[in-house]
Amino acid sequence: MSLWVDSIKLSNIQWVVLLVVFLWPVSGFAKQVTLAWDANTERNVGGYRIYYGPASRAYTSTVDVGNQTTYTVPNLEEGKPYYFAVTAYNTRQTFESGFSNEVNIGGNTVLLAFQESPSQGSYESGVGLIRGWVCNASTVEVEIDGGAPLKTAYGAPRSDTAATCGTVNTGYGLTYNWGALGDGVHSLRVLADGVEFSRVSFYVTTLGQPFIAGISGEGLLTDFPQVTKPVAVRWSEPHQNFMIVDANSLNSGRASLNSFAGELAAAAARAIQESPSQGSYESGVSLIRGWVCNASTVEVEIDGGERLKAGYGTARPDTAANCGNANTGYALAFNWNSLGDGIHTLRALADGVEFANISFSVATLGSEFLTGLPPYQHTVADFPSTGRNTVLRWSEPHQNFVIVGVQ
Repeated sequence: MSLWVDSIKLSNIQWVVLLVVFLWPVSGFAKQVTLAWDANTERNVGGYRIYYGPASRAYTSTVDVGNQTTYTVPNLEEGKPYYFAVTAYNTRQTFESGFSNEVNIGGNTVLLAFQESPSQGSYESGVGLIRGWVCNASTVEVEIDGGAPLKTAYGAPRSDTAATCGTVNTGYGLTYNWGALGDGVHSLRVLADGVEFSRVSFYVTTLGQPFIAGISGEGLLTDFPQVTKPVAVRWSEPHQNFMIVDANSLNSGRASLNSFAGELAAAAARAIQESPSQGSYESGVSLIRGWVCNASTVEVEIDGGERLKAGYGTARPDTAANCGNANTGYALAFNWNSLGDGIHTLRALADGVEFANISFSVATLGSEFLTGLPPYQHTVADFPSTGRNTVLRWSEPHQNFVIVGVQ
């Protein structure tokens, strides 16, 4: 497993991200920890410092490791807890970044976890997903702008963590409407069983209100992701954002699949599948989400494949009157690019009983996960209203476009 440090402007104090790579005893009384991270992309990076100590944010030791991206901390006492953090500094050593999230080890245990989205310095907009993975935890919570802890749905399958964690049920997720926060910089802390393992700052751009209904808009993005191959985007009200659609569909009206019969039946069954919805367009990495009043497990089945367990039990205050409790939300992060272009089907089941069966469309950019694309922005004119323009920017973690400004 490799670790990484966010690209940072060293003239500002920002967070970096750290994880443990290896932990092993070197004698009967000592152990050592190996840390590693990807090189920072800033040209003026001079090196990195590792801070550690016996209590959270109470560091008693510092090691300047120079401009290298791996280091082994030796001679740690067996059975004692240690807290680690990393900073980066510039070539003149006049600026140093803020501390990373902490890695806490105690005895022979290691907290292995990773916060994926939002990430440090990312842009968020619309209805999105707070997501990542933790190897072993009872609860994973997030705290936004110092507010009350919010419980995420934990235990979703993440096959990519099997080698690291020894299990695949490590994913956590929480549906969140970024528009409710308002424009500007915000902070996020993530905790596993009360222990912080990530802290990031990110940007939110709204369209002036938390949830906009009854509007439409679309645009054609030229020369992206390659020259002479335009990409079409269309406003999606459930996502409160733009989704990638087939360029040929811009002149063909709305999808012909729209039907709300399934949703009405689901509501009667005290459960509803919100996204994807019947006839919707999906693209990039987003979430399968909805709510169920009472269930032990919620699963989804795509195109008749294996059933995937969704994280269940997140707070949905809007369902309290109907369900008698608010812990009804379910969510599962999914990369729609893995399905390929075209129409697909999804079944949602609560304790094995189907409560939704829908068809939706996926539009991809020809690859399951695009990396290394140059910065790209596009302005959608006269949206969300005449005389206002919305600026979209490509986001690699989302594999989609996010709103970064309204002119």
